[in-house]
Order: sequence, then structure tokens, then C-alpha cells
Amino acid sequence: MKGLSRIAALPRAARWLIATNGISALGAGMVMPFLWIYLTEVRHLPTWVPAATLAIQAFAAVFGGLAYGALLDRLPYNVVVPLANVNAGVGTLLFAFAGQAWVAVAAAVVFGFGISGVGTAVRAAYGATTSTDQRETAYSADYGVLNVAMGIGVILGGVFAALAFLSPVGRYFLMYSIDAATFFVMAVATVKVLPNRAHQAERKLAGAVRGTYRAVLRSPSLLALLAVLLLSALVSFGQFRAGLPGYLTQTGAITASGLSFAFAVNIILCAVVQFAVMPHLERFSRTLLVGASGVMFAACWVFVLLAGRHDGTTALVLATVAVILLSIGESLVVPLLTTLLNNAVSEDLRGRANALFSITLSTSAVIGPALAGALLSFGTGAVFVVVMIVLSAVATLLVLTLRRTLPAQQAAPAPETVDEMESAA
Repeated sequence: MKGLSRIAALPRAARWLIATNGISALGAGMVMPFLWIYLTEVRHLPTWVPAATLAIQAFAAVFGGLAYGALLDRLPYNVVVPLANVNAGVGTLLFAFAGQAWVAVAAAVVFGFGISGVGTAVRAAYGATTSTDQRETAYSADYGVLNVAMGIGVILGGVFAALAFLSPVGRYFLMYSIDAATFFVMAVATVKVLPNRAHQAERKLAGAVRGTYRAVLRSPSLLALLAVLLLSALVSFGQFRAGLPGYLTQTGAITASGLSFAFAVNIILCAVVQFAVMPHLERFSRTLLVGASGVMFAACWVFVLLAGRHDGTTALVLATVAVILLSIGESLVVPLLTTLLNNAVSEDLRGRANALFSITLSTSAVIGPALAGALLSFGTGAVFVVVMIVLSAVATLLVLTLRRTLPAQQAAPAPETVDEMESAA
């Protein structure tokens, strides 16, 4: 109840962002697992097409994040957020017409450019529409709603993909059209509720020097934060659908049904942590919690290694413990690092800083599977798991650097939590 009351106390614009971003995530979940199947088995395109599509989409996301980050520091939020959503909506709608390879590639370019802009713009908009002591609540709620909505979307996607009264092409045309519609809904909704000329005076007071990406990268604290994010995402998000299932299945530890159970546990825990656990953790410093997530990631991979040496119920129990640790860790690291980043930057750099945050997440999603593919063949995959443990430890140590470079009040617990503790005393 404490978490829900804090969400209800958020500004109207932030609550609208949470709701509409959740609707968009539901649409994304409907199509996310099916792109490869759709292009190869429904559209009968060569296997290089989905592979190239995913690579091009990731490449376009880098440029999209950079472009929208710069736009956010120049234009009002109620222009850039809708624009990014329309961009992403058009991109995913193009996939509905991907009967030829060039259409799929074009869709990947447009969608990759737009979806990175959506992530960048939404994170920056939360930072601009909430106060310092509200941001952690906003980012945590957004992350929890995204996970729940995406999980529901995956289930709905499975239902739509099996509809008997439509042809295979018709089913996926409907799914991609619904996904596009969710982006358009968010675009329309955010035109009215997001700031129009907010912070313009503050930006003028920031000085005549226009914000640049170089200015963001000159900040030691932001560099340390992005490094922690990269390593943390690399060993968690970047491996949950790549290295982790790859290792456990190649060793024969768990079956496909066991993997499905692990994915379900992940979705449920991410929601539970955000809405039921995070409000009770706000008394601890943010950097301490980020460091704890690194320890959880390392412990997760230790349990993965142990699971790979067993089979049956023992392997499933060990793998479940690993997924629980990974889920809790990832639920901490992204909302907390997003909060730290947006508390640390000035308004004239908020867009670019959030763009680099989005690009770092996208980079981990590319490097993670590539690293797994390169290392899983060595030592029956044990080498890969050991590398994950080492990278988790390095991420934890980097948090110490981050803590030293941040002002004390930014790494500290949420201000309202400190006030509550003092009142209780």
C-alpha cells in the first residue's frame, strides 16, 4: 500500500507516462518473441533476413538515441515524446507488410531509430516532471508496470498467433497493427499532459553554452554510472534470454518447460520487487543497493554453475534460486541508476544523458548474446559462467568509484524516507 500511495502522489504527467508506457509495453510483448518465426516461417524469407533485421535495428537504435537525446535538450517534451512514439509505431507497422527482405530491413531501421528514442524520451520526461524525492518511485513503478504489461503481452501474442479464423499472415498483421496502435495512443496522450515550455527559463540560466554529449562524458560520476550499467546489464538482461538458457540447456540441466517456469518467475518477481519491496528499501543508500545487485548477480551465476552440474529437480531448484537472485538484482539496478543519473544532470543535459543510458542498455543487449555465443563452447560452458561471475564482481567494485564521485545527498536514501525515519525516532 505504501508503494501505491506514493505512485498516486506522483504528478499527473508522470502517472500518465506510467499508464501509457505500460500500454505500449503490452503491444511490444505481443510481437517481441515472434519476429524470427514471422519472417522465416510466415513470410518465408531466408534466415539471414531476421538476423540482419535484428542487427540493423540495434545499429539504428544507437543513432536514434543520440538524435532524440539532442532533440530533448532543445524542444519541449510534449513534442519529442509523441514524435518518438509515432516513429516507433510506423516502424513496427512496417513489419506487418514485410513480405520482402527490403521491407523488413526498412522496418528495422525506422523501428530501431524510434524505439530508442521512446526509451530515451520517457526516461528524460520522468526526470523533468518529478521532483528529486519522487524520481525513484516513478522509475520503479515504470519498470514494474513494463514487466507486467510485457508478460501479459507475450501471453496475448501466443493467443493471437494461434487464431484459427485468420491466415498466418493475417494473424501477424493484426499483432503488429495492435503494437503500432499502442505507440500512437501514447503519442496522442502525451501531447497534452507533458510540459510544453517547462524548464526553458532554467535552461537559459544554465548558461549560454549549449549542452553537448562531450559535456556529459566529461562527468566522472556519469561515466562511472554508465560503466556500472553496462556491466550489470551485460550479466543480467543481456544473458537472460541468451547465455543463461544456453548454458542450462546445453548441459542438459533443465528442459524447455523449466525455462518457461524461469521466465515466469522473472516477470512475477520484477513486479513484486517494484511494488512491494522497493518502498521498504528506500531507507538504504542507492549506491549500496546497486552494489548489492552486483553481489546478487555474482551469486546468481554461482547457482547457474551448480545447476549445470546436476539434472532433474535439483537442477531446477538451483536454477530457480539463480533466477530469483538475477530478478531481484535487475529490479534494483535500472530504476536506481536511472534515478541517480537524472538527479545528477542539469536540465540542459538531461536528454543527452538519458540517450547514453538507453544506448548503454542497447549495447549490452548486443554484446551479451555475442559473448555467450563465443564462450559457451569452451569447457562445456563453464568458462562463460566464470566470466559472468568476474564481470559481476567488477561491476560491484565500480560502484565504489561511483559512490566517491557522486555528491553525498544523491547517493543517499530518498529524502522523504529520511524524514520518515527521523519522525519515527
